[in-house]
Amino acid sequence: MAHNVDTTELVPIVEADAAQIAAAGPSRPALAFGLRVLPGQLHLVHSRDPVRSEVLADALLGLTPASRGAIAFNGEDWRRLPGDTAFNRRRIVGRVPGRGGWMETRSVMDNVLLPMRHHTLLPDATLRTAASDIARRFGLPGLPLQLPGRCAEADLRRAACVRAFLGRPTLVILEHPSGRGDPDLLSPLIDAIQQVRRRRGAVIWLTEHEALLRDHGIPADHRHRIVGAELRTWEEQT
Repeated sequence: MAHNVDTTELVPIVEADAAQIAAAGPSRPALAFGLRVLPGQLHLVHSRDPVRSEVLADALLGLTPASRGAIAFNGEDWRRLPGDTAFNRRRIVGRVPGRGGWMETRSVMDNVLLPMRHHTLLPDATLRTAASDIARRFGLPGLPLQLPGRCAEADLRRAACVRAFLGRPTLVILEHPSGRGDPDLLSPLIDAIQQVRRRRGAVIWLTEHEALLRDHGIPADHRHRIVGAELRTWEEQT
């Protein structure tokens, strides 16, 4: 028998209260938004501007301070956390950056494993096994051994997903993970998202594909759209 959950008693994993973040350039106005992401939720955000997406993701992780309002992670205002404490909080966050994010002098495999090597005491063999298992789920035979610049774009996108979901993160932020469109990535991506949700983690998925926003086969709890200088719920648009 299903039981209703009183969401008012849950501590949001991420909460932005009347927040505003500075523009990424002179041609972009500041972005105003409110957001409440609870344990187990998937929030889907349509954004046509990858730079705007990056600024929003940085703000949610306390990397870009809000010029107005407040942004909290697990009930703690980022602005009140000392630098080393904030750094430690981010170790339970996985992220697929919208651009870059690769050290060009290290192999893709090393790029994927380095965050976990830094934040945990797990043996390297254990990390490699866990990463290889996730890689196979995303359609890779294993972690690429090439330098990022020598790796196919589609394989880099999959490796970025492996890095984001490795280590049982509490929050995953996906910035345009499918690039210009990669239909074969959709199924394993949703499977990985569902695993995070089942253990009461949360996912924020930013996409430029409006078709994904309209696809009700994607089990999003809330859908949003960046319109001008505001983040609005999808319900306000329909």
